[in-house]
Amino acid sequence: MITRFVLMTALLVGCSDPYGKAQKADTIAAWETFISENPKNPKRSMGQIRLEELYLEAARNSGTLEGYDTYLEKYPKGKLNEAAVKERRSFLMDWARTENTVEAWEKYLADYPASRSAGGREAKQRLNMAKHSSKIELGPTKMERVNLAENPEGPLDGYGFYVDVTNKGDAPIEYLNVMISYLDAKGESLKSNKWPAVATRLPAGLPMEEGFNKPIAPGETRQWEWTTGDIPEGWSKKTRVVPVNVKFVGD
Repeated sequence: MITRFVLMTALLVGCSDPYGKAQKADTIAAWETFISENPKNPKRSMGQIRLEELYLEAARNSGTLEGYDTYLEKYPKGKLNEAAVKERRSFLMDWARTENTVEAWEKYLADYPASRSAGGREAKQRLNMAKHSSKIELGPTKMERVNLAENPEGPLDGYGFYVDVTNKGDAPIEYLNVMISYLDAKGESLKSNKWPAVATRLPAGLPMEEGFNKPIAPGETRQWEWTTGDIPEGWSKKTRVVPVNVKFVGD
């Protein structure tokens, strides 16, 4: 009899505390049930807050654009909406960078057409580059330890990266910017740097080094060079090098 009484008491307590039941399960389904079945519960607003948090967590864990769209459709004016909008844009940019196709960059610009933003400018440049990807050929990346002061007797305090760039198109390349990404063990980018293979001026506005300031002729191969001592922690000593912006003579 005592055991039956304890069990019945536990069941009655559980039924009288729907918020505690939902809190214990802490799932989208549990909180949606609590909210729909308890319209006058004083803790209903707290349940709504937690439900919104779980929808955004699900979006983050899904690793898909659809996950963020599900949250944004359900909470167009939610308390976490601003964070979700920023995360969706960042997610789409990372996806486009990984895919690096015409379709991917067109998708980004279709969703975020403001070209004046940093992301918009990059997307337009990368879209143009993707459309001309067959005209640029990059060889394998060569890497070596170097002295950053170019002192042959000095310590090897940095890394040098070298890639052969070949113009496979019909027009000379007037400007070509190349990005190097330092990858972790999973192949994900830890950090990236950009440096031109050909340009009239450096990113800071100074004149480009002689020999790198003249257009790359059709069929010509030129070596892109990058040296740095600022290597991110966790680097696997693997890199990904891609052209990110191009302009041909006459464009």
